[in-house]
Amino acid sequence: MALAVIGVFAIFLVIMQLAHTPVTPLSQATNVPDNEQWKLTEAGRTGKLRELRGNANSVASSYGWINQDAGVVRLPVDRAIELTLADINADR
Repeated sequence: MALAVIGVFAIFLVIMQLAHTPVTPLSQATNVPDNEQWKLTEAGRTGKLRELRGNANSVASSYGWINQDAGVVRLPVDRAIELTLADINADR
């Protein structure tokens, strides 16, 4: 019985030690690679999101090759809709 009480108390001490372990905020992290530093601040994440959305918008509104050997191209969304509607109406 005494051994069980000592075991429970030891487990309690371990839990208390873990609960009081200091946590380093992300903004003070020192082992983050330079190319991942943008993740640490809200301004960095906002800038990265703005960059990704800008890239997505430019891709969605421009022409380009997906696979030139296979003849696969990228069209602006509006033009793709026009071609799809023309193809559907041609079948009628």
